[in-house]
Amino acid sequence: MSTLVKDSVESQINEEIQSHVAWYGNISGLAAEKMLRGRKTPFLYVLRAGENKGTNETDYYVSFILADLSIRHQPFVITVSQEGWYYENYGAGGPYTNASIEDVLYLMMHCNKGEPSPLSKLKLR
Repeated sequence: MSTLVKDSVESQINEEIQSHVAWYGNISGLAAEKMLRGRKTPFLYVLRAGENKGTNETDYYVSFILADLSIRHQPFVITVSQEGWYYENYGAGGPYTNASIEDVLYLMMHCNKGEPSPLSKLKLR
């Protein structure tokens, strides 16, 4: 993969995450937890920016409700190599060349493929 193609893949996956219906940008873990608290839908999630100020833009969190209705904040980092993009969160997944973030969120959340449900901004009203 050339540098130009690698930069394009990195840009595409980051743009996909940041335009996702569950994207809330630069909110804290506490703010994400307050949005999820009291809801009764296991694997309801929000995507948010990583909390490391001044670091690489591929640092993210998925905050979600576990099956026991507790809340988890799972960090993940998107990296791009010659083979495609990877996610890292206490283990690596990838390389992916044609997968979307939707295709791998369930792996990051350690649940079944159909279980993740985004908390869109429309659902907050």
